[in-house]
Amino acid sequence: MGISFISNDVIQSALVAYIKTKSNITSLLASTSEVREDQYQGTEFNYPNLRIRTIENTPIGNPGCGQNISVGFMVFSENASSLQAEQIAGIIAKVFHGRQFTSNGIAFAITVANAIPAVRSNVRTWRSEVLCKGIANG
Repeated sequence: MGISFISNDVIQSALVAYIKTKSNITSLLASTSEVREDQYQGTEFNYPNLRIRTIENTPIGNPGCGQNISVGFMVFSENASSLQAEQIAGIIAKVFHGRQFTSNGIAFAITVANAIPAVRSNVRTWRSEVLCKGIANG
């Protein structure tokens, strides 16, 4: 039995589960249920919230060597100022920069590649993003 490829949805689920254990992040969000994958298409959204997207997912050489991953942690806020989105993104960057952890059976080694300043996502919403690179193995 060989080691199989870890799909994007499995990586996202593992990162969602990991963040939900971090009260220093979840305490700043509307609720822990507002930590979801980027593709979530529900009809109810509470702010501030966090969405996780997989950007890159490339196997490293032979099976079992892991996969290079890039992920984005997008923070959305409806405050009048971008400050809330920036503060939450800053905490996310501290949690993930240079970290190794296991979630849902996947071992991650992640570092921050870029902290993107908040921009208007629409008339009422700010979006800040933390881009991370790393390796997933599981």
